[in-house]
Amino acid sequence: MEGYHLEHRTEFTDVLVLGGGVSGLRAAVAASELGASVVVVSKSVSASPEIMGFNAPVMPQDSAELYFKDLEISGYGVNDSRLARVLSDKVLGEVKYLESIGVEFERDALGRYLPIHTLGTAYPRLIKAGNSSGTAEMRVLSSLCRKLGVKHDSPVDILGLLVSDGRAVGAYGLDKREQKLVCYYAGAVVLALGGCGAMQSFSTYPRALIGDGYAMAYEAGARLVDMEFQQFEPCCFVWPEKLSGKVIATTLLRHGAILRNGEGRDFLADYGLTRENAQKGSLARAMLSEVRAGRGTPHGGIYYDLTMMDRDFLYNDHAIFTRAAADAGIDLCRDMPEMMPAAHTNLGGVVIGTDCSTDVAGLFACGEVTGGLHGANRLGGSAGAETVVFGHIAGDSAAAYASRLGSVQMEDAERAWAKAELSFHGISGSEPTFSASGLRRKLGECLHEYLGIQRSAESIAAAGLEVQRLRSELENARASSLEEAAELIHLRHMLLVADMQIKASELRTESRGVFYRTDYPVMNDPKWRKNILIRDNAGHMSLSFRDAIRCNDGIVSER
Repeated sequence: MEGYHLEHRTEFTDVLVLGGGVSGLRAAVAASELGASVVVVSKSVSASPEIMGFNAPVMPQDSAELYFKDLEISGYGVNDSRLARVLSDKVLGEVKYLESIGVEFERDALGRYLPIHTLGTAYPRLIKAGNSSGTAEMRVLSSLCRKLGVKHDSPVDILGLLVSDGRAVGAYGLDKREQKLVCYYAGAVVLALGGCGAMQSFSTYPRALIGDGYAMAYEAGARLVDMEFQQFEPCCFVWPEKLSGKVIATTLLRHGAILRNGEGRDFLADYGLTRENAQKGSLARAMLSEVRAGRGTPHGGIYYDLTMMDRDFLYNDHAIFTRAAADAGIDLCRDMPEMMPAAHTNLGGVVIGTDCSTDVAGLFACGEVTGGLHGANRLGGSAGAETVVFGHIAGDSAAAYASRLGSVQMEDAERAWAKAELSFHGISGSEPTFSASGLRRKLGECLHEYLGIQRSAESIAAAGLEVQRLRSELENARASSLEEAAELIHLRHMLLVADMQIKASELRTESRGVFYRTDYPVMNDPKWRKNILIRDNAGHMSLSFRDAIRCNDGIVSER
């Protein structure tokens, strides 16, 4: 075959976990503790190190019920209440489990937790394990995986799921060290590949997080939900340039920090906001409005004024930010960095039940690759909680499924790989006919400009035209190596995910939570207390609607 050879090695396991962040590792541990053989496959990067902490009702006056109510309010009436109930009910158990395996959450001299009060919560709930809870959790979970005999393959660039007769039987990818394809065959698959924030040109996310998990699930036959809802982290550095895209916590607004425009004025009240009650979506829109009105800072942002805050509090409790700033040459107690919102958490994703099952038999999902939990806004601190709660559930469910159905039959495995192999034959050529970096840059700029914090029919249409144009550029593209073939597959995944976001944004003719349309600025509950579902229908993208799922009576049911 012209271009490259399709040599591949094979691996067999009971449970295959795609993704090596906290959610994937928690799933791997859970499945292994139930006796399943487990392989974790990852690119070696994730967004988990950015997890500062996670919400749990640890205060004496707090409760799972109050946390649930905050999740309901935060979701603007369209989150899946069943998933919110599971999260609020089970998160304390995960805290105790993580502590039992070596994660040390911060406590005072009397042994009491030291939770932080985040935006939108009735009580302080954000508990931390040092300056990066995600890093601490990954370290402990990785160590436990090794003790349990979990195999971890990395860096492997996962490119697609293997499906036979409607059942997920594994996945395939490119081993970056060997430059050889690898096929993983499994009794059950856990999808934990994270979100797509890095598709946009200005993002908080590692460059590798471009929505592959969404695209793979869609191609395998799973439904996705709420793909129009993307959260933008308000306070991200634009200056100093060395820190561009790095996040600094909006929780500091509760402790004396002030957002100031280029004129030095605290402008939140102009938008009906306070430092205590503002949600991330409303903060991001207010900041953008000030900049577009010509009241931005020299580098096109908003000042984050921390100069009046207690120095010991800032440098001891938030050292992750002060150290990074010091390395870039500024003192946050003296200098005012410049901020702008950046693409962050995607709130939509793969539809799951309370057992983390998807529409595809044998495929389970957890973490940011899933949708429904957060609705139209994510409550600060809940992403971290989500990774461990649903990672645990996904691992348990996958292990049980694999035990019940047994190992994959060789004929099913071979049939699934033969179908995947055809896609490589179709893009092989003697020389590359596309520029991965150029196309990705164009897509990132398009999404940043037209599908950002504020949208309209005009901007959504412009994004659609550009995505269509980029897709036509790739229609007959060829790759001369496996590395180039992988890049081409990723680009096609990105365009597919962008198309989902565009089509869902076009349909939702209102504003809700993080989703804001300038041509429909009002939330319309009578018409739009609904979710938009997306799935593949014989090669065409099909969109449908469902009423938002509520369980205010406390009853949680399966999908």
